[in-house]
Amino acid sequence: MKVVVTGGSGLTGFAVVQDLVAHGVEVVSIDRTPLPQAIAPYKLVDCEDIGQVYGALAGADAVIHLAAIPRPTYHTPEQVFRTNVMAAFNVFEVAATLGIPRVVYVSSMSVLGVPFFYTSFTPRYVPIDEAHPKTPVDAYAISKYVGEELAAAFVRRCAGALSVVSLRFPWIHTPETFRAQLWPHWDDPAFGATNLWSYIDTRDVAQICRLALTAPIDGHEAFFASAVNSFMNQDTMPLVRAYYPDAEIRPGFDGNRSLFDYSKAARVLGYTPAYSWEMYGLT
Repeated sequence: MKVVVTGGSGLTGFAVVQDLVAHGVEVVSIDRTPLPQAIAPYKLVDCEDIGQVYGALAGADAVIHLAAIPRPTYHTPEQVFRTNVMAAFNVFEVAATLGIPRVVYVSSMSVLGVPFFYTSFTPRYVPIDEAHPKTPVDAYAISKYVGEELAAAFVRRCAGALSVVSLRFPWIHTPETFRAQLWPHWDDPAFGATNLWSYIDTRDVAQICRLALTAPIDGHEAFFASAVNSFMNQDTMPLVRAYYPDAEIRPGFDGNRSLFDYSKAARVLGYTPAYSWEMYGLT
């Protein structure tokens, strides 16, 4: 199997490339910058240019699409929306035209309406599953929502010849970024409330992306995936009650577990989180 990874030079994308290479998959990374380490072939490609995407995806059996502006913090809203939506459209258009049968689309928990909301957000219930309403309001969240709608549209267009797996991730971290960005805020739960105190290790992102390449899926399916726990060193239920008092807490939600229910990903894709902050050696 030849897999093209868009955005393979980024923090998350490179973890995906590393994992695929380690599992003997033929990988080509496409990005605007070279891979941090030359562990696989790469092409310098702007995914907003559909001609470049055609050239880069020719001969691929599957695509993992990560290339995007990852947050609306350092770009104008129109840049975020245009870049993310056009890149996704181009990948789906090229996959449909070339007959590539599987696209793994890296979406985001942001389709719910977090963490970059303009107005207050409260989960309807926790843990959050795929049936939870999607209420995106900012450019990044809307771009990811539109990406999932594009996925569904191209699946309809291809009438059984294309399947798409959309993966909705919370805040993605390595042990190093967790230590630098989250660990200092363990005494400040308000800091993590907009991110629902949720995270996932890049290696688990890589795991589920690889599983999604060959999972027996027809059409378009979306999945939440996270670490097994929250990124706080305390129980999660009191945090939900303090910061989201109107959220329904469903039976069985206890301990330090994640606010995301990834049971669908476990059942359909075979996903089991392998990494959590307890393994990071925080002292």
